[in-house]
Amino acid sequence: MAEGKGDDMRVRRTTAAVTAGVVTGALALAAAAGPAAAATVPTRSAPAQEVFARMTTAQRIGQLFMVGTPATGVSSAVSAAISRQHVGSVILTGRSTAGVSATRAVTNALQAKATSAATAGVPLAISTDQEGGLVQVLKGPGFSTMPTALTQGRSTPAALKTSATTWGRQLASAGVNVNLGPVSDTVPSAAFAPRNAPIGAYDREYGFTPSTVGSHAAAFAAGMRAAGVMPTTKHFPGLGRVTANTDTTAGVKDSTTTRTDPYVAPFRSTAVGGAEFLMTSSAIYTRIDATRPAAFSPTVIGGMVRHDLGFEGVVISDDLGHAKAVSAWSVGARAVNFLSAGGDMVLTVDAAQAPAMVAAVAAKMSSSATFRAQVDTAALRVLTVKQRMGLLRPTGAIRATDVDEDAGADVVGRAGDGTLRLLRGNDRGGWKAIVQPPAPSFAGANLLVNAGDLDGDGHTDLLSRRASDGALLFHRGTGRGGYSSGRVIGTGWNGLTSVVAPGDMSGDGRPDLLAVDATGVLRLYRLGTGATIMPGHGVAGTGWGSLDRTLAVGDFDRDGHPDLMGRSASSGALYLYRGTGTGGLHSGVQIGSGWQVFDTIVGPGDLDGDGLADVLGRLPSGALQLYRGTRTSLRPGTSAGTSAGIALFG
Repeated sequence: MAEGKGDDMRVRRTTAAVTAGVVTGALALAAAAGPAAAATVPTRSAPAQEVFARMTTAQRIGQLFMVGTPATGVSSAVSAAISRQHVGSVILTGRSTAGVSATRAVTNALQAKATSAATAGVPLAISTDQEGGLVQVLKGPGFSTMPTALTQGRSTPAALKTSATTWGRQLASAGVNVNLGPVSDTVPSAAFAPRNAPIGAYDREYGFTPSTVGSHAAAFAAGMRAAGVMPTTKHFPGLGRVTANTDTTAGVKDSTTTRTDPYVAPFRSTAVGGAEFLMTSSAIYTRIDATRPAAFSPTVIGGMVRHDLGFEGVVISDDLGHAKAVSAWSVGARAVNFLSAGGDMVLTVDAAQAPAMVAAVAAKMSSSATFRAQVDTAALRVLTVKQRMGLLRPTGAIRATDVDEDAGADVVGRAGDGTLRLLRGNDRGGWKAIVQPPAPSFAGANLLVNAGDLDGDGHTDLLSRRASDGALLFHRGTGRGGYSSGRVIGTGWNGLTSVVAPGDMSGDGRPDLLAVDATGVLRLYRLGTGATIMPGHGVAGTGWGSLDRTLAVGDFDRDGHPDLMGRSASSGALYLYRGTGTGGLHSGVQIGSGWQVFDTIVGPGDLDGDGLADVLGRLPSGALQLYRGTRTSLRPGTSAGTSAGIALFG
């Protein structure tokens, strides 16, 4: 299917009628087939919540700041800001022609400063301005010379997405994980552009209509996100109609833009395209909030961004350090005003201002419970987006379903001709695209397993069973969504009715396999070096022949051990089996009914990016239903697009 299907497959937050009543609201305590008595199991929160809970107040405040350092090196001011003010994000400023490798040395040095004492061990968000044309901070060996946005706007959105993916991969290789682009501002006309000092004068606009800007900004954002770099839509609610630059001029005003203005639409399109950072303008919009810059306006941030757009990501300021537009306020007041208005991350290119800004925020927190709550909310929001970026992971966990390694869980399937299809997850419960990855044909296989990293090389692998002789084959993952030709690691596997790769069931630090034999015994196979199967097998349970679907769901309950789910062949009830960590499973607990409507059920991992494992059901029509996990149950199903003509496997 074409990559353009990504938006159509975005999860819709309405429960489809076909699955009404499928999932029970609370856990039914009925035991199902499997090992002996259940025990009370401790659970964990999502990674962002876990990190937030262990952070000091100072560390939480630090997550709300992004400070500047030259792209060519780490300044002493930035080093101090990270270690003393616990700053959690950095922007590479100026210009560098040093290339990818040299920039990687800079970003590695920065990340090394994100210690347990400084940031609670949370990696930095490292950003730069890599738009194209005159606004391209990073150049040199390994970086393409990017055309201006106006030139980019003359290509098709699909072509731009492809180019942006290439540029994003260059940033990712350099250790940059946030791009402060694309520009989503609309300049009214080519004739006005030279007078539009911040955007049009530098050809930073994609075109002169909201539709052109929206489609191309969204494509740029989608390409960056596909490369594992978080894009930023800016400068909300738009700088395309002003004549002065807020960096160099105070009192810049837009007297045209309204709250429901068509020029706001590109920001929504770009957020849909994958941008979970939104940068505010520092201009004053007299028809929206005549007394405050947008960065300090609750109407703009709380009203337009959060309510009207429904934006749930990080709201970041434009530079509040040296911009003339905010020079009337003290350095500390700028930070407090922005956060009070509902912002999440204060950007200052001057790292030396961090002490004053952080001190002002801490002082305001001590005198205002409301402001303290705002800071906590913003810190958790920043951590949640960092989690979606792949910077936070449960301790010791492997993201076993991220096949293309873009920080989003994926699902693999097989088309009717035996070729594979990769459903590339967008980390928000939907799909970026369905693509055919580089892999051999599996027309001769009667079983496929998306197996996680079996050989310890950091890439997810795949297992197949050859129908002709029952041989089990191991296919090494390439790390970009592809798989190698198979290597036989077992024989006689045709006698097993179900095979899953749950992770380390036995607690020995290596992944295991589970398989149900003809008598209903659940066998445990331990793996050795290089995905070899150790001699013999253990018994993880009996009575599993009563289930017609068995699926690995990762650490569903977040107790540190892999879990399974199974569907009763007779009733269609869905059961959760919690792993013991020593090779066994607790008794099954019913978590749903009516699951016989699905021809396939898979455990895709954390498909929606909230840190909790989910379940995906496929109807005979190909329609997909996503059930978000809560650690103990499943939320009602929501539509997750279609996989018509593709048989999914987990």
